[in-house]
Amino acid sequence: MADEPIDGPEPIAVIGMACRVPGAADLDRFWQNLVGGHSARTELSREHLLRAGVPAAEVDDPDYVPVAYLLDDVADFDAGLFGLTPREAALADPQHRLFLELCHAALEHAGWDPARHPGDIGVYGGRGMETYRWRHLHANRAVMASTDHTTIGNGNHADTFTTLASYHLNLRGPSVGIYTACSTSLVAVHTAAEALRAGECDMALAGGVSIELPGDRGYLHREGSAASADGHVRPFDAAATGTVAGSGGGVVLLKRLADALADGDHVHAVVLGNAVNNDGAAKIGFTASGVAGQAAVVANALATAGVDPRTVGYVEASATGSPLGDAIEVEALTSVYGRGSGERQWCALGSVKSNIGHLSQGAGVVGLIKTALALEHGLIPASLGYTAPHPALDLAASPFYVNATLATWTPDSGPRRAAVSSFGIGGTNAHVVLEAPPAARPTRADRPVHLLRISARSAAARDAAAARLADHLATAAGLDLADVAHTLRVGRVEHPHRCAVVAADPADAAAALRTPDRRLQAVAEVVPGVVFLFGGPAAASSVSGIGAAEPVFAAEVDRCAALLGLPVDELLSEPFLASFSTGYATARLWRSWGVRPATMIGHGTGEYVAAVLAGVFDLPAALRLVALHARLVRELPAEATFTVSATPETLARLLPAEAAVVAVNGPATCVVTSPPELLERLTEPSGRKIAVRRLRTTHPPRPAVTDEILARYAEAVAAEGPSAPATSYLSGRTGAPITAREARDPAYWAGLLREPVRFGPAVAAALAAGPVQFVECGPGRQLAGLARMQTPRGGPQPLHSLPAADEPGDALATCYAAAGRLWAQGVPVDLGSAGRRVPLPGYPYERTRHWIDPDPPTVAAAADAQPTRLAEADARPTSLAAPDGPRAALGEPAAAQAPTALDHRADTDTAHGLAGIWSTLLGADEIKPDDDYFALGGSSLTAVQLIAQVRAAFGVRLTMRVIFDAPTLRAMADAIDERRAAARR
Repeated sequence: MADEPIDGPEPIAVIGMACRVPGAADLDRFWQNLVGGHSARTELSREHLLRAGVPAAEVDDPDYVPVAYLLDDVADFDAGLFGLTPREAALADPQHRLFLELCHAALEHAGWDPARHPGDIGVYGGRGMETYRWRHLHANRAVMASTDHTTIGNGNHADTFTTLASYHLNLRGPSVGIYTACSTSLVAVHTAAEALRAGECDMALAGGVSIELPGDRGYLHREGSAASADGHVRPFDAAATGTVAGSGGGVVLLKRLADALADGDHVHAVVLGNAVNNDGAAKIGFTASGVAGQAAVVANALATAGVDPRTVGYVEASATGSPLGDAIEVEALTSVYGRGSGERQWCALGSVKSNIGHLSQGAGVVGLIKTALALEHGLIPASLGYTAPHPALDLAASPFYVNATLATWTPDSGPRRAAVSSFGIGGTNAHVVLEAPPAARPTRADRPVHLLRISARSAAARDAAAARLADHLATAAGLDLADVAHTLRVGRVEHPHRCAVVAADPADAAAALRTPDRRLQAVAEVVPGVVFLFGGPAAASSVSGIGAAEPVFAAEVDRCAALLGLPVDELLSEPFLASFSTGYATARLWRSWGVRPATMIGHGTGEYVAAVLAGVFDLPAALRLVALHARLVRELPAEATFTVSATPETLARLLPAEAAVVAVNGPATCVVTSPPELLERLTEPSGRKIAVRRLRTTHPPRPAVTDEILARYAEAVAAEGPSAPATSYLSGRTGAPITAREARDPAYWAGLLREPVRFGPAVAAALAAGPVQFVECGPGRQLAGLARMQTPRGGPQPLHSLPAADEPGDALATCYAAAGRLWAQGVPVDLGSAGRRVPLPGYPYERTRHWIDPDPPTVAAAADAQPTRLAEADARPTSLAAPDGPRAALGEPAAAQAPTALDHRADTDTAHGLAGIWSTLLGADEIKPDDDYFALGGSSLTAVQLIAQVRAAFGVRLTMRVIFDAPTLRAMADAIDERRAAARR
């Protein structure tokens, strides 16, 4: 057979992976543990076992094995991230919660935000037994008294396992549960791959989980059972005696390889072929393994892949450490991989169960994840606990050897290839053939600096995410910061607590993320309206950097130069034209990034930029008028200008005739032209000296701007035919919204030569409309500084897009920093970028306890002895809220509970009682009078329970209409009181 795959099924790329397994909370730790040869086996002390409730006689039994493979934080979950109420989370099977989290983590690992994926994403998976429901929920009488079976089923049924993930992640592809015991998750991978090939979805999540409850206890070993006699899992070893169950699981994100390459996805491995079958009855019993069935599925997968078995260098076996099961598996593998060849022991064999125990429904996908990582890194982790082959395996006569130490994986020729097996009780077998990923095309970075964006639901999570990303950037080799910026931009859900940094390379980015002064942080709660500010004449800073990186900016500057027939350098050397062209180019750049201003303000000739963007003038006309304005100003005498700390009304009374106000820049800030000596002793009538500061700029004295000049200019404006604005902006002459009459009036534009600019009143008008973010477009930060005088304390501070000509700093970095601040405040900004999706640290889940414990034996015994009293208690469900709060019913210690009392209490006993019912149904600790039942997580389903509990507690019947019309605690309590009063009449 050829070394390369022949025509066959479409290759499927593994583009995202996630796992939580014993000893590893995430994918990176899992790989570190594998490479380090770490076993997650935990020996449990006698004291621990007794505290866990294991009888002393059992603990002291010589056959008791005090060993477990523990999964951390089983009781904890980040409910808010996924939109679950605390009660919904506590009622949900922890396996459902773990799978939901792993699906989310796999999407993040792949760099895909489902909301921005244009196609359908399928979900395929399965989980272990429904232990939590029966041993915890049904064993807690208070919970069962206040919760209907449908609500419990929603979070516990096998039927809802994948559909809950689809719902909470908004995934619209097929959502299919797979249940084939230990082979569940690899069968899910097979099913997902086939769905992708059939076009049923465009990406697919596949995997499985299993959580042992209780998980922190050992077990009694019985001769002949599948459990290990000594608590060690030693696949293929002479001393192997069986397996040990563990808790955990994994999920992979799959995609058609051609699509993955086209979309710039990071490919970890490629599925070449996959097969599933069943043993049927050709074995000694239902739970036994069958050689014929296993051999057939292996052969089918290899044939489907179209590869020579001799090119497969590693097989991740289903091996559990059972001498009989392992021998059957090796025999089946040998019958296929060794067919037609006399070569011996050329293929490595291993099993991840030696590291983490047997994860049952999660085992297959975790084995596939291990193998994908091995293919990607070129390392085969050791299969632990192996010292000598079990005699029943006859490995020396097979193509296989057990890989007992970490090994470098370099094939003699061709790509690395591997296979993964998973065989389930009941005989459903799965085999998948994998290949190393193709070489990724390097990103051609077109920017010297990049904007990195991070967000989370809380400030603590945001800071944790920033720290994790900084650590990753500081240690990961070969990262292109363009890829990092691209992944963060397109592949992450945007949460309210945000942080952005501008950096040139990974080391610089790591430093920026660790330096508070470089982090651009805000909370995107009330999104401000953006106000563009355009200034008058100003020298332009160097724009070569931003022009090279941002074609939109460069094209607009070039366009302005071409329209005037000037070289770019000459255009940018004239202050009026430089300010106009860079301001216009910056505004167009912002708009190309999706920033739409709520309004605009132009200072002096800066108003022409606003007018072009609003449709009053076309660009050529505005450029001609600005050039004419500049020429006329150059022909006039120049007079010194001063900033004076006084209102225009005050100055109208005090200024000498030779002086004039040319700009009102703030509430008590004006710019005045005057001979210097006339302002030296400017004082108020009270004698208080008025602060005066000379500016570097000059301005024509007002008398020099004659009516004849204004008429000439007005004539030029009329020739250009100004139009009514298509979008409104604030007039720099009046401080109010521009009117159609003003925009079309040539005299209005001629007035810019002589009439004072009213920038300060325009800023005040913008602020009066609500929260705004001023963004200066063009060189410098002068207007941003003027606007800051009126910006409310604590509000968004004005931003500038480009540095001034005499200001140190890079234009591109300055503009990106402004973009980062805008984004951090919730303004949609999409810089666009070339790049590939690369694996980055995922979301830092803020898990808290959401768990329901069974009633203690003494409570259950007392309940059984007093059925009548319990029946009465069941009819009073509000008792769950007192005295220890609703979480007491959810198995949480009273000392850890927040107060359940109303923060701002209603004045009625009804409100207190109703708050208790709400707390019980919603799992909320603190209910305020104006809280909305549905905003707290209530639904029509829980409303049914609410109606029943209100009737039991208050003797009145509410209707669904009342609950929807009066959803707040105060309004609902009033409705109850009205019905109680009506019943008494």
